[in-house]
Amino acid sequence: MPNDPASLSHTDRRIVSRALNYQAPWLDPAEPVTLCHLIRAAGRSGDREEIAARLTELGYVVPPAGQLASVTADDAMMISRDGDGLQPWITPEDHSFRGHVLSVARRLELPPAVIAARLAELDFPAPDPGSFPDEITDADRDLVRRRDGGGGGRWIADDDPVPLVHVLAALERGMPKKPQEVASAILAACERLGRLGYRVDPGAADVTADDVVLVSRELDGQAPWLPAGDEPVPLHHVLRFAQAHDRAPGEVAARLGRLGHHRLPEGPTVDSVTGEETELLGHGWGVGGRTWLAQDDPDPFPHLVAVGAATGKAPAEIARRLRTLGFTVPEEELPARTTESDRPLISGRTLAGAGTWLSRTQPVPVGHILHNAHARGASTASVLARLKELGYARLPAIPDLQLTDDDLLLISERGDGATPVLGDTVPYGRLVRAAAATGTGPREAAVRYRELGYTDVVLPDGPLPDSVTEGDADLITTDTGWLAPDEAVPVPFVVRRAHAEGIGPAGIVRRLRALGFHDVPDALPDTPHPADLVMISEGAKPGGDLLPLTGVPAHHILRAAHTADVSPYDISRRLIALGYTPEVAPHPDDEVICSANGDGRAPWPWGSEGLGHVLLLAKVLGRTPQDVNARRAALGYGERQLPDAGGFEDGDMVLLSENLDARGPWLRWGTDPSWKHVLRAARITGRDPRQIVERLRLLGHAADVPSALGVDDLVLLEVMPDDPRSVDTAGILSVATRTGRSPAEVAARLRELDIEVPDLDYPTRRPAPRTPRAGRSV
Repeated sequence: MPNDPASLSHTDRRIVSRALNYQAPWLDPAEPVTLCHLIRAAGRSGDREEIAARLTELGYVVPPAGQLASVTADDAMMISRDGDGLQPWITPEDHSFRGHVLSVARRLELPPAVIAARLAELDFPAPDPGSFPDEITDADRDLVRRRDGGGGGRWIADDDPVPLVHVLAALERGMPKKPQEVASAILAACERLGRLGYRVDPGAADVTADDVVLVSRELDGQAPWLPAGDEPVPLHHVLRFAQAHDRAPGEVAARLGRLGHHRLPEGPTVDSVTGEETELLGHGWGVGGRTWLAQDDPDPFPHLVAVGAATGKAPAEIARRLRTLGFTVPEEELPARTTESDRPLISGRTLAGAGTWLSRTQPVPVGHILHNAHARGASTASVLARLKELGYARLPAIPDLQLTDDDLLLISERGDGATPVLGDTVPYGRLVRAAAATGTGPREAAVRYRELGYTDVVLPDGPLPDSVTEGDADLITTDTGWLAPDEAVPVPFVVRRAHAEGIGPAGIVRRLRALGFHDVPDALPDTPHPADLVMISEGAKPGGDLLPLTGVPAHHILRAAHTADVSPYDISRRLIALGYTPEVAPHPDDEVICSANGDGRAPWPWGSEGLGHVLLLAKVLGRTPQDVNARRAALGYGERQLPDAGGFEDGDMVLLSENLDARGPWLRWGTDPSWKHVLRAARITGRDPRQIVERLRLLGHAADVPSALGVDDLVLLEVMPDDPRSVDTAGILSVATRTGRSPAEVAARLRELDIEVPDLDYPTRRPAPRTPRAGRSV
């Protein structure tokens, strides 16, 4: 046994870790390795004997050969949680072995008792094999599958009583329509669960048709069902069932408790409930059906108004009776009567961001009063008076008005007369929009808003235009509303608007100043640039997150240049003109340094081009390669270490260019030049191939050629793949045909170059010269 299992090989660490995850805790050498561990370690591969042998070599005690021989492929499936012979594996601490046994039995088509007995042999606390029926079905397996979506495995627990809510969920797909039929199906399922060895909650085992109705949310005997466990049962649910079935509410609550519902309504309950009282429990003013009052609703006032309108009863009487029924309704002043027309008065749906109902403790917005006055065809004074009667004390001071359709357009947020309406504040952007629609200026439009009762009308200081256009309103519209005249206008906003309108950013700034915006960016360009949105966006992706104004990274400039096909130098200068600060200040030489051909023109490569490119740029700029290399690193092209070549020669650019013409494309940094490249360079320069190799190595390229290689071999290599290590017979014949040499000559020369060829006797006859095809006569 090694002192430190973590020092073992990767494979050994896996088999000595208890969880087979290459990590501690490790197997204890003082304890025998269990058969189950070997099965898990082997999985579906079945190499248990090999694993046992290796563990023995490592000093562990493994099960005897007889036990190993008893293992079958089914064993791995029995102990895998998904029954597929793979991890995750079941553990002795699991609480749902019965469901696992049933599932594996169906998968392997074996009796459950056989599965349970084998699991017991493997030291799992499996249920008694005699507690299972002889045969099971897929329906049995589905019946014991967990339905609550919680943790603890996929099967219901072995020892916990099966609740009614589980049975209802298990029967959901084929649920009958009539409550009596549902009850019969539940009883049959409970009986089957008993035969499968489960204990059923007593409440589920004697369920009746009335119980089915009781646990349904709509009291109709159909799904959806009341959630069990810690979910509270609504008080109105208990009262409505009690009234419909002539039961005492306390008796109903007690029955719900026996059916598995533990959070029942609190407090004492009445002895009986009348139909008239159940009418007080809900109303039809909600969205999507009837709305029921919660026992401890923090604001029951809207409920009292709605029920009063529906029943004709006084809200105070309704509140008193609801308190008797167990609801928490505070003692407070209430209106004498309510009607259907009160509904829009207390609704919060006219206002953006408001709740469903207006609170009587909060101020009522001006726009709410105005909108309701127009909708009712009444004066604002009458709306205020009714709200006061309803108990709303914090009302705005509004003149007595009869609103026109034009006024309704003014108070709507979108200017279309629909809700939502402006609350108490008229933003400057909405004011400009209203002025544009009415052909006036912002100050004149502000007068009308004030006449309507708005006191918070936002206007910037200083002179304002006598008239505005819809374009002006669009100009100060943002994604979330309008620009505020007392806040700084962000540079990206200006750039985006300029791009949208096809003008320079400076033109947008001038228009904003004319509209009263004072804190605007200074000295922006007068001309537009098609790549502005690319430049100011993170990742050079217009519409994404915006770039910070300071510290623009060099890699962003390169990405933007690549995306927009613009010089990185031009990108940097444009960003500076827009008010951004790059991390690296641009220099005029950058246009040459960033260009592929050293001419300051496109294309603008994104990555590093190779040493030859650096030497070209240095030559064009009259700077040292070290200076150029350092500048390219600063511009985001990456750090590159120049080779110690004892100085650079004029011919180096020829050797480093792929086409041996001292121009791009260049050999990439650190690549291995091919034999063809070496021989071509030797032929062009008149130097020996070994001299070419030596110089390329000094330039950072691991070149290597056979010692026998000569320039004349280029004829052979030109018709072969780069640097072949072996050539088959077909390849030799092809080379012979294309070079005019005999196969024997080709094979002999390739062997001299250390290239493997088949050991055959090749023909010594050279191929006949090709005759050109006769041309067509004209």
